Amino acid sequence: MENKFQFDDLTIQQMFGTDSAEDDDPERLRAYFFKNRAYQNIRQPLPLRILVGHKGIGKSALLRMSFLEDKEDDVLPLRLQPNDLVISSAIKQTFVEKIESYKHLISRRIYERSLDKLGIFDEEADKYKIQETAKSLIAAIYDKVVKISGGDAEAETIRLRERFVSNRIVRIYIDVVDRGWSASKEDINNISALINAARDLSNEDGSTIQVRIGLRSDAYFLYRTSDESTDKIEGNVIRLTWTRHDVLAVMALRVAHFFGKNVKESDFKHRHQREISRELDPVIEKNFSVGKGHWDGAPISVVLLSLNRNRPRDLIKLLTEAGKEAYRNDHSIITANDLEKVFANYSHGRITDLILEFKSELPDIEKLIYNMTPSSKQNRDRHKRWLYTTDELVLKIKNILQSHNFYFTNGSAVSAKSLAEFLYKIDFLIARSESDTGSPEWTHFDQNRMLQSQFVDFGYKWEVHPAYRWALQPKSVHEILDSIAREDEFGSR
Repeated sequence: MENKFQFDDLTIQQMFGTDSAEDDDPERLRAYFFKNRAYQNIRQPLPLRILVGHKGIGKSALLRMSFLEDKEDDVLPLRLQPNDLVISSAIKQTFVEKIESYKHLISRRIYERSLDKLGIFDEEADKYKIQETAKSLIAAIYDKVVKISGGDAEAETIRLRERFVSNRIVRIYIDVVDRGWSASKEDINNISALINAARDLSNEDGSTIQVRIGLRSDAYFLYRTSDESTDKIEGNVIRLTWTRHDVLAVMALRVAHFFGKNVKESDFKHRHQREISRELDPVIEKNFSVGKGHWDGAPISVVLLSLNRNRPRDLIKLLTEAGKEAYRNDHSIITANDLEKVFANYSHGRITDLILEFKSELPDIEKLIYNMTPSSKQNRDRHKRWLYTTDELVLKIKNILQSHNFYFTNGSAVSAKSLAEFLYKIDFLIARSESDTGSPEWTHFDQNRMLQSQFVDFGYKWEVHPAYRWALQPKSVHEILDSIAREDEFGSR
């Protein structure tokens, strides 16, 4: 039966979702949000949780969903933005002074936002001096609440007041704290001070303040390797990573919801990818039916996931572009040809994302990435075109260093090996090994951060992620596809 819709912009957004959680309708987000293990961990009633993951991997969506669920639980949720936590004289302060300044700022915002959330108007709020302890801060809010009786408050506000009086729990969400991040020593110092302040407030004796912080992987990595006290917070870190299975399930859940199916994320957790991908059948061809070679006839889910960097946003962008191409061609389903035509633009977009995300750390990242194109010798063997041993990778980068100078913003030393580490850390390179059966297996930085050590060669090979290849070497779609090692749909790149 032919679909009775077209891939106009509204349909695409309703079907695949938006790029950012802030733009999604709360009810739609609730309906198709995929609750992975990271979400289960962020919901634990612990004082401090730090959610770490790459840009575009879904940190904001996860924190927003947790915030929305708090409204249904016995918790008073508050959100703080970066502009709520600006220290005007930070550059003149010592590290300890910064921690105290952040504690004061966070406490002030807790007091103000709590009263606002609980429907309490306080003419003296600006004059209120924050006490020295989190316990006294909560007590001050509690005193204000118990003095309120009756009034014209809405039922939800009254319920929040009753819950707060019962347990006095306040949960703070601090997202995009790395906005304007430049990877400078000052930036690293500020994030370290903020996290220390949050830890102090939430871990005080008698404190019922719980803090949830979202932080990009690169910012956390530099913070973790520059502050000797970070070992104290490592147990509070939640790493947001996705398996190929989960990324596919995220999209299947969205498409199923679009067609009015009553499904939940739990329905997909133990289903094979082949079965999950059937949810996409109404909107995209089942197999990649164009061209020739070992990708001809491949399940469409394998093609989609091979170009995905284990980020749900990548799949949203790829299918959004393919949907627009289907609309231009007046197709009621995304065909393999529609998908083929957007691969190059998709690849250029991911290169651009990478450069914008990490140029604050390595200002000349663009030169490094675009010089990672295969040599003429590599081009002669498609199987080795994008693949390096450790020695070959170091030699490749040494050759680049002969023509270009690079520097890290935080002052770290630049060498061929440190640049190789950087390329692995940002997922431009993925580690490749062979399984016992001889089939390839891939490992990302977030799965094993110690593989690319400057001092140890673990025997892995290093492969340029398929998502970037068209941007680096504009060959035909099939020539690039042919260079991508195909794994079965139960692989785990």
